[in-house]
Amino acid sequence: MEEFIDIVDENGKELNISESRKLAHKKGLWHKASGVIIINKKNEVLLQQRSILKEKNGGLWDISASGHIPSGETPEKSLIREIKEELGVSIKQKELKLLGIYKRQELHNNGNFIENEFDYIYTLSCDIDLLNIKLQKTEVSDIKYFSKNEIISLINQNLLVKRVCVWDDLFLLLDKN
Repeated sequence: MEEFIDIVDENGKELNISESRKLAHKKGLWHKASGVIIINKKNEVLLQQRSILKEKNGGLWDISASGHIPSGETPEKSLIREIKEELGVSIKQKELKLLGIYKRQELHNNGNFIENEFDYIYTLSCDIDLLNIKLQKTEVSDIKYFSKNEIISLINQNLLVKRVCVWDDLFLLLDKN
């Protein structure tokens, strides 16, 4: 079944138009996605390694879970579903804290995949036992907790999805904890 997403303008304003996810990326239409960064009591961050089968950033480490927001859905509801699908973990909306809304523009696959999106990124403070995680193998190949210094090392080695503002805000938050 083809996934439809709501289209927004370059300022994030709803246009009351939905389009297939595939066509939105082909045309470079602005849309929304949501993601979560899970932080445990040791102030470590749960990152996922994206499956090499993914159409963009395959094999790179990224935030704990993320996905496009289906048409008519809220960022929080979409994210709760993504966390369950990708990690097999159930959470409640009240546990999510908005870190920020980030405007992102990327070109992939020689310009055939245009990512123009607003990312609603949340944090979730909880300890999740890695043994209890059930990975969605088509989306995620591995998952691991990382310290701030280990994340910086991943950035320096170009092994982390480029989310400069997200990582900067995350580091500020980790420094406060």
